[in-house]
Amino acid sequence: MKFNFFKSRKDKLMQSGTRVYRKQIIEGVSIPAFIHNDSYFFTDLDVYEDGRVNCWNFEDFEHFKEDVRRGWVALSIPDNKNISIHGLGEWSIDNASWIFNRESFIEYVTSLIRELNPHMENIFKYRQKVVKGTRVGELGTGLIYKPDNPKDIFPKRIEGNSTNLFYRLKNEYYLVKVTVFADLTVSLNRLEKPVALTLAELEELVDKKIILTELPQNARVCIYGLGSFDIGECGYVVTIGEILSQIKDMLRELRGEPTSSHICIQAYKNYVENPTVENKEHLKISYENVPEHERMYLGDMDTKDIPIRMIIYGEQEIENWSHYRVAKLQGKKLPEIRIPKPDQ
Repeated sequence: MKFNFFKSRKDKLMQSGTRVYRKQIIEGVSIPAFIHNDSYFFTDLDVYEDGRVNCWNFEDFEHFKEDVRRGWVALSIPDNKNISIHGLGEWSIDNASWIFNRESFIEYVTSLIRELNPHMENIFKYRQKVVKGTRVGELGTGLIYKPDNPKDIFPKRIEGNSTNLFYRLKNEYYLVKVTVFADLTVSLNRLEKPVALTLAELEELVDKKIILTELPQNARVCIYGLGSFDIGECGYVVTIGEILSQIKDMLRELRGEPTSSHICIQAYKNYVENPTVENKEHLKISYENVPEHERMYLGDMDTKDIPIRMIIYGEQEIENWSHYRVAKLQGKKLPEIRIPKPDQ
């Protein structure tokens, strides 16, 4: 048997060496589109200079083109179908007018990549990564930022986060991306010209019903860079007050402060460790401070916020748990969630 000197030496170096890794910044831009996964989900596609596009899949540009051509990435919604906008609402649409077909959209995205990377250098080629028999994916959602001073060669990046709202301009409503930054500034995007605001100015536009979530039926909605349509029947909508609370939480997180969700999760842990009447009341207050549409994320993917609701409002809340309802419908043994009762 031959002895592999180089392999032996490499193994020793791996064992004795200090492990390191590096981070690489890949610039990109977000553009609107839809994901057609049974329903039509509005999304922002993150397009990167290395040719990768985050479209709920994140592989390489050739895979992205396949996703467009097979209809996973959609550029239009048929009339009388619904548009679902995460964290905002769902509506039926009619009289739609769309800008792109599949091939023209691929050409458009290609032009964006070329603008970011004029020589089309270092274009990424996807290879499936498997670790110990498990396929390893990669998160493709980009971090939102703005440069502190665009004139600097290496400007400081001010991080942001975003949500969707409607912006009324005359008789039309634009689906805008409302981005808040760690320096407490706000930007309205998906408009021909972005609008810069302070948080106070944003709240003033809400008071004037220029920024809103609820629309009159048959209102004309525009998605800049994608198309327009008349809005029909509303399936559900998140109130503007809830989204304002969410925006304030975004700012807290960007500034390294605890959000309402963090405070509630800690209050839940405190109650479980010490189930007193006082801790139950603290849990109730912190839970009700969390924006209603985000409360389901306070627990795990299985039970969601049901244990917290059972503590606050009573054990009958388990009847709202999806697993419980399914088991009851099928006549199976009902699942349980055990919660400590408060000490008297």
